Amino acid sequence: MGQIGRQSIFSSALIYLGFAIGAVNILILFPRNFTTEQIGLTRILLDVSMVLATVCSLGSVSITLRFFPFYQSYVRGRGSDLPFLSLSLGILGCLLLWLGLPLLQPLIVRKFSARSPLFVEYFHLIYPLTICMVFFSIMEAHAWNWRKTVLSNAMKEFGFRMLTTGMILLFLLGIVGFDGFIGLYGWIYLPLVVILMVGVGAAGGLAMHPRPSYVTLRLKGRIASFGTYMLGAALLNIIARMNDTIILASQSQGGLADAAVFTIATYLVTVMDVPQRSLIAISTPHIAEAWKDRNMGRIQRLYHKTSLHLMLAGIGIFCLVLLNIRDASAWLGSGYEALVLLVVVNGLGKLADLSTGLNTQVLLLSKFWKVDFFTNLLLMALSIPLNYWLTKRYGVMGPAYGNLISLVVFNLARLLLIWRLFQMQPFTKGHIQILVLAAACLGACLIVPSTGWMGADIALRSGLFIAVFGALVLRLRISDDIQGLARSLYEKITRPKG
Repeated sequence: MGQIGRQSIFSSALIYLGFAIGAVNILILFPRNFTTEQIGLTRILLDVSMVLATVCSLGSVSITLRFFPFYQSYVRGRGSDLPFLSLSLGILGCLLLWLGLPLLQPLIVRKFSARSPLFVEYFHLIYPLTICMVFFSIMEAHAWNWRKTVLSNAMKEFGFRMLTTGMILLFLLGIVGFDGFIGLYGWIYLPLVVILMVGVGAAGGLAMHPRPSYVTLRLKGRIASFGTYMLGAALLNIIARMNDTIILASQSQGGLADAAVFTIATYLVTVMDVPQRSLIAISTPHIAEAWKDRNMGRIQRLYHKTSLHLMLAGIGIFCLVLLNIRDASAWLGSGYEALVLLVVVNGLGKLADLSTGLNTQVLLLSKFWKVDFFTNLLLMALSIPLNYWLTKRYGVMGPAYGNLISLVVFNLARLLLIWRLFQMQPFTKGHIQILVLAAACLGACLIVPSTGWMGADIALRSGLFIAVFGALVLRLRISDDIQGLARSLYEKITRPKG
């Protein structure tokens, strides 16, 4: 993957640094200083705002990613109006939010007042959080197009968590109370939006040209149709993936407390997402360009390699989490007993999602992009009723079971569609080798005797797994890119100075 691989590794390093800071926030600072209801409030504010921000973007993010290669090819240097178009759609969406959200407030009060009264009390923070998210997502899309993926990932993963840490410290020092903390939290994306705007603007990606360009006039029908479908697809996808905490907060007996436990489990599993986030940001412009050029060979290579690398990284991280999840549960104390099983079930669903590679981008950027809408419709049609029914039946474990079933069916449907439409599938014998190696290494590390000290146990099990699993992956030459990276690192280390 060349440039994609190098950028992905650098971006992943930044994201992992952000996740390390987030782990301190989620596993130490929040549980030790906030109630479970207050922790659950921060999560449900983010989830509801993310759903609304997807609506308010009015398809501008997908339009920016899909049509950028055309603007670059035909109007570059002569006034691309794509930035003006995307920002105008975002502004229009935010105005609609301002007018329409008060109509939803009575429903919110009825559904959440009994089990999650804090959410009703701070519902007004949805406005700034949603608006800032809208413009962050638009700026992120422009950053991807202008190869500013490292900056966008740094802001989304590292900057967000550093700001959260700063707000928690203000609370701990008594400078602000909980009202002040949660009020600042509602504006947490604002400085990140400003930094992204400066970075993209410096690259020349935000020149404002209100006059419609040749590309806009020629493709306006396709742009409008694509944007409408992608708005629906993105909304369906985000609702399907984020309804779990909303349903828990409104239907589970524990309300926001259950949402808090689910949030921590989700965070531990989301560490598996890091390589995917990097690859999506870096690979999307390349896939869009390949589709424009009808370069099926390049698309097949990207599809195969991203699937292999995401499974390799995802299952390795999942095994590390499984090796240490009982210690994490013991550290958090009472109230977090469900954490172990939640991580196992959610992790299996995430692994199914990762192993299929960038199937979303392959479909979304092709001429069969409408398929993306219908597969997301399937995901939502499965997710919401399953999560609702299973939450009623199994409490906090319900959404975990529902997500696992939904993600497996959703990704299987996409695999079959991509095979039917393009005769492409991502799997090779390397995927089977990875599964066997990971299972064997996990089993071996689980039987390592305890030292009696949690820190030593975590270091011993994790270090042993990384050493053995990594050595076997290199020995079997599962990935040429991993071999090349290892060889490059070895040469840099052993090269004589001077």
